[in-house]
Amino acid sequence: MFNYIRYLICLVAILSLANQVTIAQDTLTLEQCVQLAMEQNLDVQQARIRTESQGIDLRQAKHNLLPDLNARLSHDFQVGRNIDPETNQYLDNVTTRSGSQGLSSSMVLFDGLRMFRSITQQAYSYRATQLDEQYAREQVALNVTGAYIQALAARDVVAQVDSLTAVTRRQVERSTVLFEQGAASPGDYYDLRGQYANDLNSLNDAKNRFNEELVNLFRLINLPYNAEVELTSLQELPLDDSGISTGEQLYATAAERLGIIKAVENWEQAARFGLKAARSSYLPSLAVGAGLGSSYIHGNGPYIEQVQDRIGRNLGFTLSIPILNRLQVRNNVARAKLDLLNAENVATAQHNELQQTTSQVLFNLDAAKERYTNLVDQVAHYTESFRIAEVRFEAGAINSVEFLIAKNKMDNANANLVIARYQWHLRQRILAYYNGEMLVSAR
Repeated sequence: MFNYIRYLICLVAILSLANQVTIAQDTLTLEQCVQLAMEQNLDVQQARIRTESQGIDLRQAKHNLLPDLNARLSHDFQVGRNIDPETNQYLDNVTTRSGSQGLSSSMVLFDGLRMFRSITQQAYSYRATQLDEQYAREQVALNVTGAYIQALAARDVVAQVDSLTAVTRRQVERSTVLFEQGAASPGDYYDLRGQYANDLNSLNDAKNRFNEELVNLFRLINLPYNAEVELTSLQELPLDDSGISTGEQLYATAAERLGIIKAVENWEQAARFGLKAARSSYLPSLAVGAGLGSSYIHGNGPYIEQVQDRIGRNLGFTLSIPILNRLQVRNNVARAKLDLLNAENVATAQHNELQQTTSQVLFNLDAAKERYTNLVDQVAHYTESFRIAEVRFEAGAINSVEFLIAKNKMDNANANLVIARYQWHLRQRILAYYNGEMLVSAR
């Protein structure tokens, strides 16, 4: 009985935990979406893999300084006419078994500093890849933020259109009663019915747009689509506390904090040391090698004694002086120069693009604020105009055309106001991104 009660308690606890997980999965905040994207987004995962691969290349460049060490073992069967390993004389119709073993090692003493420069090149490349990964994470965070805000805007537009459709529906219901009593103009009645059908189509389009925005959000966080998810709303209006007033200030902050500028600068340094490494191949190289070997012949005594008696040692130096290698070194240097030129051009273009973008960010934010302020006034005016038109229409002072014109003006203004509010949110978040307030580290 006690075990049965304990089983029920555990089952209830598990079901309660599962219910909490389900609720958590059915509600998403902007911060949760960004965090999920950092873990699930394909671009972020691929950037992480590239960073790890570049780290392996850096380790290999450092390990190239170490000497190599190789062991060899061999055992031969010889049948027929062979040379006696002991006397170096020919033997006919004999079978001999022999073998050898040894260790060898070599190390580069000097190669024109090519390996050291390659290590520096790989170090800059690794750092650049880390910054590229950071930039990928920053871009994904910005894209998720944009998608989340677009989904919220689409959701609120659905609610707005649904509310306005309800207003038309009430007028249709009222006109239907009057029309059946012969107290309403057929033209006004059918105008309202047509407007109601148009509002229903607008509502359907708004719902479809919301679903599209939601799908795009789930695509960015790389999770299966969930139509039942609830998105947490943002505050009514964004808070402007960046302290940035000019494009020059924003550019300087973005260049210092974002990963993209630092990344191209590191790629440029990597290309510069790649050119130095390529030029190192013009210089001679010196290597040292050493070896230890022995052999044995089956039937000539114990194996261990033969190996000990026949041990040989060697030590040698190799100086390699490049004279003409089908101009490979020259062509490699030429390619390295082009790589450096390309890296310099990319760095310059990236600086210019960032300067242009940061200036545009401030313009867009000011325009979004101004548009929202104007639309607030417009909505207030058109709402009052529609209220008057509705009263006059119900009193029979105006026809359906004038009524619908006033309604459509109010509908469009309300929809534009919803979009403008979220557009202001988005522009403010973009400013925060370039101001370094949305930074996500490269792990």
